[in-house]
Amino acid sequence: MFKENKYKVWHDNIIKKAFDRKIKGYFERHHILPRSLGGSNKKDNIVKLTAKEHFIIHMLLCKFTTGNAYYKMLYAFNSMCKLKYKTHERDYKITSRISEKLRLEAEKNNPVYRDDVKAKISKANKGFKHTKETRLQMSKSKKGNKNALGLIHSKEFKERIRKINTGNKTALGRKHVNKDGITKMVKGNEVENYLKLGYKLGMDRSYITPEYRKHQSDMAKAYYRRLA
Repeated sequence: MFKENKYKVWHDNIIKKAFDRKIKGYFERHHILPRSLGGSNKKDNIVKLTAKEHFIIHMLLCKFTTGNAYYKMLYAFNSMCKLKYKTHERDYKITSRISEKLRLEAEKNNPVYRDDVKAKISKANKGFKHTKETRLQMSKSKKGNKNALGLIHSKEFKERIRKINTGNKTALGRKHVNKDGITKMVKGNEVENYLKLGYKLGMDRSYITPEYRKHQSDMAKAYYRRLA
């Protein structure tokens, strides 16, 4: 789980220094052995650090952990990076090239995209079906939800989605067919069979009424007025 290298030495020195002093002012409690790696809430496993020390410690933890522990430390470090500048009395900026590299590594190694995690999720969900009551409840919760109407995604968001989907072959060769307001994505060689059953090629767009278009237009105008 741990490698013996210079980063671990630096980590241990910061922890030792923190134990040998009384800190004044703002501090943050840190689990020496992180709880996600089996650490406890006992007093001898908790040390008081400055905000900057706490950030550095979590950055160093990513540099001498291995295996699943490494992924967990990447996730913890990435979460810490998301705390805004001067929020919760933190008074330092995250500008290090090392921290930027680790944040990108955290996104790249998000457990959701790892093959072993996907296999576990697939196995757990195999054969699982929501009950009729649950499906009805989910449907009701979505009805009337207009949060996304007129929403325009930023270029950065679009680029991020494009990178995530690069190499995704799930939809290659598939086509949309629709019938009675229901849209399906089917394999290319199955399209003819669906057309014989009364389906039409393409996505259902019957919901795009003049009223819907006007609402989208009004939402977009309101959005740009807020930016002005």
